[in-house]
Amino acid sequence: MRVDLEIGDRARLELPWSEVCMHLKVAGAVMEVEIRKHGAQLLKAGEPYSTPITWGEAGIYTDAATGRPYTYNAEKLGA
Repeated sequence: MRVDLEIGDRARLELPWSEVCMHLKVAGAVMEVEIRKHGAQLLKAGEPYSTPITWGEAGIYTDAATGRPYTYNAEKLGA
């Protein structure tokens, strides 16, 4: 199911097997992610896990019509 997101939202999602996630050793892990204007901040126990990564590397897409972020099968936690 598609989950629409806003800048500042937090969501819990399974991270994809992207090159960056594999490098950070979090590919396939369920983590909290904060949506930022120019990236996604991975969080572990509420603290930044790494520097922000791109939306795409975190499994977050951009709606072609609105430019807003969205993902699938995530739990939206709010801002």
